[in-house]
Amino acid sequence: MTSKRLLVFGLQASGKTTFAAALWHLLDSREVPTVLAKGPHSGNYKYLEKIAKSWCEGWKVARTNSDEVEVVRINLRNPVDKSDLVLEFTDLAGESIERAFSSRLCDQTLVDVVNESEGMLLFVSALRQADDVTILDAFGGAREEPEYAAEDDAGDSLASTSGGNNEGKETSWDPDKTPMQIRLVDLLQALIQEPFNQRRSKVAVIISAWDLSDGSTPEVWFSRRYPLLDQYLRGPEGGGELRIYGVSAQGGPVSKRGEEPSADRDRLLSTIPASKRIVIVGPKAREHDLTGPIYWLGGMEPIS
Repeated sequence: MTSKRLLVFGLQASGKTTFAAALWHLLDSREVPTVLAKGPHSGNYKYLEKIAKSWCEGWKVARTNSDEVEVVRINLRNPVDKSDLVLEFTDLAGESIERAFSSRLCDQTLVDVVNESEGMLLFVSALRQADDVTILDAFGGAREEPEYAAEDDAGDSLASTSGGNNEGKETSWDPDKTPMQIRLVDLLQALIQEPFNQRRSKVAVIISAWDLSDGSTPEVWFSRRYPLLDQYLRGPEGGGELRIYGVSAQGGPVSKRGEEPSADRDRLLSTIPASKRIVIVGPKAREHDLTGPIYWLGGMEPIS
């Protein structure tokens, strides 16, 4: 039986690496029930084991370097009918995708993976408290700065406020200052044009760092913080069916290994088993089961 392939997509600091680490631990440990199990794997999975170990020990999962890891695959199996899914974490660091936005170029590996995928996990982060330019920015007014910096402060700065005194001055375009949702909509539009031929039938949005959200539902949060992206995904080009999930893969803020432990680390380590640190909120989601959105994307969820 041919495995279905699902694409994990997101820019830098959107939570993909932490999700991969938590998912690998969840599947490998079997500490809590999941709708999908770990499928057959071959090859070298030291990287997944490395980041899962950091996750389990309550340390921040280090960002990947694009030269270190290009494609990470996690194979999953439906224990009911033995069908398989392959989750493709292409460009886990998000660096080549960021470059593709500004350069309009990408390598053949990304093209191949996108074209072979039948659904998408699309990552954004609740760490980003603002992602737009308001009328206050245009006229030099003040705006509230975000309470939290983006994960690892990696190439994910907010659009800067230019003030009202630059009329008539030419400024060069800085892709890093383009709002996140504009970058994502532009890239998603590119994925349905040549040389890509993907026609997504389903998209599951994963809002990472959900423990830092404002207490609203994932659907409400997403429509307020990413209205353009939300509108695009619900439109005719967006991919058809859409679900939105809030995910706290770590359970709280953590420090990098070697730094002063965060105030939350003792609390996280006292949660036994470790898989219960994971929280996921969304349609038909079990509290700790990260495989739920993947199960739906793979078309395995029974029609009610």
